[in-house]
Amino acid sequence: MAFIKNFLSPPKPPPAPDYAGAAQAQGAANVETARVEGRMNRPDVYSPYDITQVTDLGDDRFRQDYTLRPEYEAQRKAQVGITDKYLDTAGNYLSGLPQDAFSLGSLSMAQPGLIDRSNFTAIPTMENIGDYTTRVEKSYYDRALNRIQPQHQQEIIDLQTRLINAGIPEGTVAHTNALNELRMVHQDTLRDLAQQSIAEGQKLGDAQLARATDLRSFQTSDALSEVAERERIRDRQLSDYLLGRTQPLSEIATLAGGAPPPPAVATTGLDIPATSIAPPPIFAAASKAGDYGSNVYGSEMAGYGAKMAALGNIIGSG
Repeated sequence: MAFIKNFLSPPKPPPAPDYAGAAQAQGAANVETARVEGRMNRPDVYSPYDITQVTDLGDDRFRQDYTLRPEYEAQRKAQVGITDKYLDTAGNYLSGLPQDAFSLGSLSMAQPGLIDRSNFTAIPTMENIGDYTTRVEKSYYDRALNRIQPQHQQEIIDLQTRLINAGIPEGTVAHTNALNELRMVHQDTLRDLAQQSIAEGQKLGDAQLARATDLRSFQTSDALSEVAERERIRDRQLSDYLLGRTQPLSEIATLAGGAPPPPAVATTGLDIPATSIAPPPIFAAASKAGDYGSNVYGSEMAGYGAKMAALGNIIGSG
């Protein structure tokens, strides 16, 4: 009966793997592996140049002490001393920096303004030149007329005398025509004189205008030269002033920036390869065991199914 009971009983499934316990065990193994790997990768290093010593402070904390060999430590101190001297000199220069605010008021010469025309020599205006031209024309005409008029009067008297002596009395047509012709000659002479007077006045007026223009050009050019000279002097003062303010800053920046960098006279000369170790595969083993149990249980269930099928066939055939 026991045999039949066992034969007919289905196989029992394997117990489920403890995945939570395996995960915890795996985590603990990982931490311990990391600690071991860390200790293995923190060796004390003794090179021809320096010494590196590691101290375990507990709680996964370490301290590395790096020291140079005596000869290289002496070089480092010498370089640090040079750097300190650079920086000390730059610090001393700070006391020489200008303490007052930047201001152009310290310049001895103000910014030149526009041309100062207040001291320009007065020159005649176009109205003055026009009046002068008119006076010259009138003066020229009057002087010439004073010389010509007596001559014209004498020529009329002489003509009248000749006409009377020739038997041509006053009031006759011939007498009147002769006088008219002489007066027309005199009028032509006066017109020529007027034109000469205008030309003479214009010539002297143009000369006055040219002289006034040259004088004003000279005054303006001289004033511009004076303004340019004041600008040049002020620019030089401003340049010197700015140089006096920026030169100390430039020297300080040069000293501070030109200080030697931190010394690099010694470096560890040993190439120590890193060590890497893997933690035990606890969780993977648990997973594999679970997979194996499932496979065995599946095979047993397949065999049990085959036996039940065979038993059914036997019963049916009887």
